Amino acid sequence: MTAPVDVLVTHRIGPRPQGETVATAYRMDGECIWETQLTAEPPGVNAECLAHTITTGHDTFAVTVEYVALVTDGTR
Repeated sequence: MTAPVDVLVTHRIGPRPQGETVATAYRMDGECIWETQLTAEPPGVNAECLAHTITTGHDTFAVTVEYVALVTDGTR
């Protein structure tokens, strides 16, 4: 009978290089109903939020960034 052996495996997770990243944002509080279009350019969502704040003074948004994730075992 052999003793069990612990093996440390290092994994990483991040955006899949061939995957698409999309983002959107919406106004979180107050009476203002405002939302960006879903876009494949996440920095553009931040720019739209900044522009909305400059125009209205509203400063709180929910920003969602979504991407396809890839887990690798550290050898790739």
